[in-house]
Amino acid sequence: MMRNALYLFASLSLAALGSTAQAQSTSETVTLAIDINQPSLFSADQKDRFKSTIDDRSGTTTFDVLCSAGASAWLGLSRIDQACSVSGAGVIKNPNNPSQTLPRISYSGGYTVVAKQDGYTDATTILANYLRAGSAPAQNSSFKGNLILKPEHQAESARALGAELIKNLQQTAAGTTAVTYNTQIDSIRFENFTVPDVGQRDSAPCTWTGDAIFAYANNAWQMKLDVKCGDKAFKVEGNMPLVDAAAGSDWQQEYDVNLVLPGAGGGDPFAAADPFATVDGITGVIKLKNSGRATDAGVYEHVQVDGKLTGTGVPLEMVRGYAEIMAVLARTYFGA
Repeated sequence: MMRNALYLFASLSLAALGSTAQAQSTSETVTLAIDINQPSLFSADQKDRFKSTIDDRSGTTTFDVLCSAGASAWLGLSRIDQACSVSGAGVIKNPNNPSQTLPRISYSGGYTVVAKQDGYTDATTILANYLRAGSAPAQNSSFKGNLILKPEHQAESARALGAELIKNLQQTAAGTTAVTYNTQIDSIRFENFTVPDVGQRDSAPCTWTGDAIFAYANNAWQMKLDVKCGDKAFKVEGNMPLVDAAAGSDWQQEYDVNLVLPGAGGGDPFAAADPFATVDGITGVIKLKNSGRATDAGVYEHVQVDGKLTGTGVPLEMVRGYAEIMAVLARTYFGA
């Protein structure tokens, strides 16, 4: 009888441990650093430069993005094309010895935000050429899909996301004095936008489709995206508010990333991230150290970005891909 009881206890204990192990999601960390110089804010004949480094256990990638002045002309009454050149390189790390690295990928080309097509941007002109590394062959590739960057006429799905946010804000404010909200939004539409993989064995590119809107109502990016990495598909939603740094910090502002998988453990996609909660998705803090001159809208000429993103229950390439999106589109996320 005692032996049977011990056996039952041991079986139940192992089952509980197995359930706990299955419930725990693996985590991946990616760091993002961007050095931003935007002289075109004060002199339209100047170009803006965004130099970034993305690093994780799989490799290190650098981008140098050089963009022409902002997207308006004639006192803001018409838009002009905005051209950005992209260069950079990526090295991969030996999983068994991270100090050993190999050059793997070279970036070139660029992209143009086409004024006459209301912000349409072809991503395939950002080239990614893989160098031979060991038995991995050389090959020519690129980013894929397209973007609609800050259009004057947002997609219906972007407008719906903005309306959903306003409704949530109104419900949160229920019972208080009537509050009106600024319904203006800027938007990014991702249409099968594919970020190339780092070039490791078994790594896979990730494709992004959906909307990211910057809502002036709460000074935050709101996102609803479908992401496919290899044969794995994810729905993610959440926000990324731009807030003032805590008193005593050596940076002035920060983006608090809260991009989660909906459903169990996903949290509220409209709420601020709980700093002590572990949720499946991408979370983190991106610090902004501002210096130099600032526009009336509070956009600074010089910004030093220092971020750390944690992915839980999602592939490393997805977390890295989100960091690379912010690096390549740094003008959109951090500029005018």
